[in-house]
Amino acid sequence: MAGTRTDTVPRQRVETGARGSAERHREGGAARDPGGRTDIAPSVIEKAAARAVREVEGTGAVRARPARARTSGDVVLLRLRIAVRYPRPAREVAARVREHVKDRVEWMTGRTVHHIDIEIAELVR
Repeated sequence: MAGTRTDTVPRQRVETGARGSAERHREGGAARDPGGRTDIAPSVIEKAAARAVREVEGTGAVRARPARARTSGDVVLLRLRIAVRYPRPAREVAARVREHVKDRVEWMTGRTVHHIDIEIAELVR
């Protein structure tokens, strides 16, 4: 072809080891992490928080949307609606819910739970 210069084509990378990265990956060796970003939708965080609430003894299911999440970078703000089983102390149940949900959501998402507002929407037997 007229006018095509071969010296402008970038050089190919050469593996420094004896095996290429694809071969290392197939055999279970350590391959380079490609990096990238992982996005977690607020609805996923809400579902994780709602499930964590149900794991706490003394709570019951709430009929309407039990959790709402707002995210800003790696920070999560949560609003929870819970039902407390009678005759348990509401403040103690709310404190246990707050601690458990914070631990569980941080563990599952890797984000920091900055604030949790709790509304006790029902008292159930």
